[in-house]
Amino acid sequence: MNHPKKKIKLGRYILLLLIIRIIYLFMKNISLNEKITINSWEGAGKILNQLGMIERFRVKVYIKNNNVDLSKLEPGDYGFSGSYTRATFVKKILKWPDKTYIRPTLLEGRSMYDIDAALARKWYITGGDYIAFVSNPTIIAKYQKKYPFLSPSTLHLVPSTLEGFLYPDTYQVDVKKNIIDQLVYLQLEAFNSRVRSKVSSPANWYTTIILASIVEKEERNNDNRPTVAGIFLKRLDIWMALGADITLCYGLKTTYIDCTPAFIGRNIDDKNNPYNTRTVRWLPPTPICSPTWESINAALNPQSSDYLYYLHDMQGNIHYGTTLEEHNANKAKYL
Repeated sequence: MNHPKKKIKLGRYILLLLIIRIIYLFMKNISLNEKITINSWEGAGKILNQLGMIERFRVKVYIKNNNVDLSKLEPGDYGFSGSYTRATFVKKILKWPDKTYIRPTLLEGRSMYDIDAALARKWYITGGDYIAFVSNPTIIAKYQKKYPFLSPSTLHLVPSTLEGFLYPDTYQVDVKKNIIDQLVYLQLEAFNSRVRSKVSSPANWYTTIILASIVEKEERNNDNRPTVAGIFLKRLDIWMALGADITLCYGLKTTYIDCTPAFIGRNIDDKNNPYNTRTVRWLPPTPICSPTWESINAALNPQSSDYLYYLHDMQGNIHYGTTLEEHNANKAKYL
């Protein structure tokens, strides 16, 4: 014989236990023992993802109810050790990260020679060490196993350096560890997440990076870059020299600062320099810097136009010409 009252009591008891369990889970402290590194392109989600589902939900509810802004976390190492209430856990996230690091900024349009010089000027490295590292065949082979975009089958050659894939940004590296090794890894990771993840492999991937590196140095305005890329491709199609003077400095291992108009003028007729795009009627053999996504996207999606020439005035504004006569007129007007 069934006993409905006993079943009801048992059901209530089970429900009460379930409620108590839920309350316990929502009231208990958050336990986390881990050091989590937040890079410049990552956010608080990387920390929250280390929590269990209920803990993560509780923290998100707290963040929403208290209007906490975690959208602009400072990159760095966030160390957690022990038990936290929701309030102290969020406070720990908002606290400035542990400082055992430096944050070098690698500027857009700079080559491995520029990066090496910049790091050496601040005594982070010995001059020449960064260049040697990114030119080391063993190092290149190691990263080719990790990143398919560096493999010879993708590039259709064995690259002599990692130039072109050392993405420019501000990075955080631990001063107690090998600075160059960390930095190069972060640069390649950034390229992988910001560039390679956005595009399927083009038929001429390395050629695209070379072209993008020239566009990066030749035109600062992102809106103009597709047009400049289109002009370069048109010149290549008609077997016309690119005439991008900035390229010759790379062949002479010259930094951006030292690549002055006077320096270019002294070396403009050097036919032995494979990076001199006034004398060599094709792209240089390697990228001349590691370009940003905007320049790579321009090389992937060039803007077709009637232009064959361009120049920049003293204010950096670009002026196009369809013929040599128009180009010479622009020279007389703007230079």
